[in-house]
Amino acid sequence: MKLDNNQLLHFVNKIKLQSENMQKYRDQIANLKSKLEDKIKNDESTGMKVSKYLLAGSWKKHTILKATGDNPIDIDLVLFVTGDDNIKNDLKKLHDYIVKYLEEIYPNKNIDNDVDAEGHTKSIKIRFSSSGLEVDIVPVVPLSEPEKYVWQPQRGGGGTYITSVEKHLDYSLNLRKNNPNYTAIVRALKWWKNYQELNPTDSEGGLSSYAIELIVAYLDENKGIESNIEEAIIRFFQFVSSSSFPVIKFDHAINNVPYYSTPVYIADDTNNENNAAKKIDNAKWDEIFEEAEEAFDTLNIAQSRNNEGATIEEWKSIFGPTFNIK
Repeated sequence: MKLDNNQLLHFVNKIKLQSENMQKYRDQIANLKSKLEDKIKNDESTGMKVSKYLLAGSWKKHTILKATGDNPIDIDLVLFVTGDDNIKNDLKKLHDYIVKYLEEIYPNKNIDNDVDAEGHTKSIKIRFSSSGLEVDIVPVVPLSEPEKYVWQPQRGGGGTYITSVEKHLDYSLNLRKNNPNYTAIVRALKWWKNYQELNPTDSEGGLSSYAIELIVAYLDENKGIESNIEEAIIRFFQFVSSSSFPVIKFDHAINNVPYYSTPVYIADDTNNENNAAKKIDNAKWDEIFEEAEEAFDTLNIAQSRNNEGATIEEWKSIFGPTFNIK
């Protein structure tokens, strides 16, 4: 039997971070921003200034899931850094400054100063044990042209790339306006990805939440907006398990898709030169492909079942024991 939006929204409401639980995270973020701002402002030796702060990631895009043992609450805090014309050429120095400030502000906190063997920035993460919150600090350097674009450190690979945090958030907002169930669809697929253990890790690539958002956005733009949650989920699985997965790019983004050697290419929706699937190798894509194919077949079988119990069991095999519609 087919499941309607109300039934599937019951499941999505179970797996999303509830609004009543958000205030403690907001308070910790506000406190972090205030202390970090004071540190940077009062250190005149660096010439650095933070022109603004911006919350990004799934928190800002309304696709955040509730915390689980393997997947804590993770929020991106973007720092727009100015004041030094050469800082974009040495983001490692910028990274080190931010880490130093955090260690001074939170001497007893677990700060993940993650740098690879060549000294390239991977991430700056601070963990709050009291709430389980993890905050990724993302320093970026604004460009004069194109407007609203920034230099951002390349996590895990060294170097920098050009993107636009603000334009990405604006695009996400438009997706939500055009498809009232966009966030529900993305949340369900992120839960599937976590349950099937397809996440990127420190040692290998995987299917990131960002890649899922981009695929759903691409499908809405190119195949028509699908607000039926079940049909959108099935469409996603069919698309990912296709033998002719296309290059995903966006007409409104800057630049063109460059030469690439990865099995698939999923462009950043603000800059087609950035591949969100950059770290997915052939073995990992084969795994993602097989899981998506299994999910597509299973949910089609679920639709053919003639009773609710059998239908739910099929969905649980894909989304885990948390799945229910009541």
